[in-house]
Amino acid sequence: MDNAVIHHDEALVELIEETGGKVVYLPPYLPDFNPIETAFSTLKAWFKRYRDFVEICDDIEYLILYALSQITPDMARNYFAGSIYI
Repeated sequence: MDNAVIHHDEALVELIEETGGKVVYLPPYLPDFNPIETAFSTLKAWFKRYRDFVEICDDIEYLILYALSQITPDMARNYFAGSIYI
């Protein structure tokens, strides 16, 4: 797992181990093994590309949801295909 705070929760670790799983944490910021990093990169690029619009828009929720909608199912599949998960 990545090193998100929630992944270090003792109850979560116990639950995984009780089902026979082993918790292994990735080194910090290892995008090759963490598809969400590729998605974040896509989002950051979108915000840079449309910076003028981002700066004048007052609705941050709309901006985030719209930027997220630009990640297609095929793109998401490719994020995983480019990692060790698939």
